[in-house]
Amino acid sequence: MKLSEVERRIPLWYKARISVDLRSSPGVGKSETLEAAPGIIAKATGIDMGSVTVQGPLLTPQDAIGYLIPKINGELAESLYTEPNWFKTDAKKRLAEYEGGVVIVEEADKADIDVKKILGEAALSSRVGPHRLPPGWVVWMAGNRAEDRSGSTKELDHLINRQMRIDITPDVGSWTNWAITRGVLPLTVAWANTNPQIVFECRVPEKQGPWCTPRSLVRADRYMQVVGEGTDTVPDDPVTLEEVTGMIGGAAAASLFAHVRLDREMPHFDEIVRAPEKVKVPTKADAQMLVCYNLAHRVELDTADAVIKYVERLPKEFTVTFMTASVKRNARLIEASGFNNWVSQNASLLAAIGGMKH
Repeated sequence: MKLSEVERRIPLWYKARISVDLRSSPGVGKSETLEAAPGIIAKATGIDMGSVTVQGPLLTPQDAIGYLIPKINGELAESLYTEPNWFKTDAKKRLAEYEGGVVIVEEADKADIDVKKILGEAALSSRVGPHRLPPGWVVWMAGNRAEDRSGSTKELDHLINRQMRIDITPDVGSWTNWAITRGVLPLTVAWANTNPQIVFECRVPEKQGPWCTPRSLVRADRYMQVVGEGTDTVPDDPVTLEEVTGMIGGAAAASLFAHVRLDREMPHFDEIVRAPEKVKVPTKADAQMLVCYNLAHRVELDTADAVIKYVERLPKEFTVTFMTASVKRNARLIEASGFNNWVSQNASLLAAIGGMKH
């Protein structure tokens, strides 16, 4: 299942009080999707939702269920369990203070066997040792697969049987929508769309070393932005290339930096705004893709009409790419006359452009 589909199904999973386990290769965005789940549920239901995140590999049985302490009751000595420290959210509120919520277990595949046994009961009945999760709380998990060499411990069949396991399919469309709104460089977005087989197949290399995943690519992008701060370009010097190679691997870095150099050959934004009908239009598909994302990243209401005149000189599929990315970044762009005119003339393509309305 794609992460965009996961986001749409989250309210249904919560309504059914299903315990969910998202599995995939490393770095495709499972954790961020689960972290967004309480907000998605709250918007769909109006419920005051809380969330708490625990790290599966760091849990011990004592952390999971609390600590046993003695208590003297008259002449009798009793043993009582403390409440687990994760029964409070990051906001320091107890779980029972919310109408509902999601306990997110990160890296659940790497939890110790005894902890997995505890999680299995929590997933089924909301029981956590001697405690019980408050009404409206569910346990959702994320993890990797055994073949990903990520330190997964033994799978327990009883836990599998108590959950809905969803295998996440890496998806360039879902990632692109996410990246556009998170400030990822246009050239990185364009490169990922041109090379989905590098970014989204996410195969762990036979020989251990850095490799490209959506997560490692975004990390490399953030670093390139730091190195190129104050300029309009990303440095492509040997040192920066070596550093990015250390994050996404040699083959991916070489391909990405070829895209960086291609970016330098693209027409400047100011030139396009001044003379949209005269500036040269790239002929190669990867260059056209790069231009679309560059322009979508920079266009504003006062430049929209000129930019659209230029974009309309590209093949229609790239015009759709530009329109989608632009409105995703800034929904107000639909107010520009150029956008409205294009929408009126291309009503049949509206379904392909999320968020745009005639």
